[in-house]
Amino acid sequence: MKTRFLILLLVGFFANLWTAQTLVKPADIKISAITSYLKGKGYTILEETPQYIEVKTKNNTYIFLDLDVKKQAIYYSTHILVNTSASKDKIRDYTEKVNSMIPIVKAIHVEEKKKVMFEYAFWTMHGFTYESFEDSLSEFSLFVGDALNLDKERQILQ
Repeated sequence: MKTRFLILLLVGFFANLWTAQTLVKPADIKISAITSYLKGKGYTILEETPQYIEVKTKNNTYIFLDLDVKKQAIYYSTHILVNTSASKDKIRDYTEKVNSMIPIVKAIHVEEKKKVMFEYAFWTMHGFTYESFEDSLSEFSLFVGDALNLDKERQILQ
C-alpha cells in the first residue's frame, strides 16, 4: 500500500513539473527574457532596447512594451494616426468614448504626433507568469480592435 502511494505521489510530482507555470518575480524581470519568450511563441520582435520592445503580434498589431523602472508593471501601447480632417473635438469625443466603453484600455490623443495612443498596464509588482503575460498581450490587441471599431465611419483614425 505504501509503495502504491509513493509511486502515485512521485507521478503527481513529476507531472506537476511538466505542466506548472513558473512565477516570475519582479527582481527577475528582464527585457531579454521577455523577448526570448515572445520569440519562442511566434511573435515578431521589431526592436529591442534595454527599456522597451516593439512587438508585432500574431494578428498584426504593433505593440510597444515598456518595463517600469521599479519593475512594478509592463506598459503596453500602440499608436494609430488620426485623420488630418478630424477636428480636435471629434478626436476628444472619440477618446472619451473609448475610455468609457473599454475601461481596460486608455486612449490618449497625442496632438503633436497626430496620433491616438492606446495603453494598458500589466502589473508585475507581485510577480506574473509568462502565460498570463501572453494572454494579456492578446487581450490588449483585441481591446484595441474593439476601440478601432468605435470609429465605424473611419472619420477619426486612419
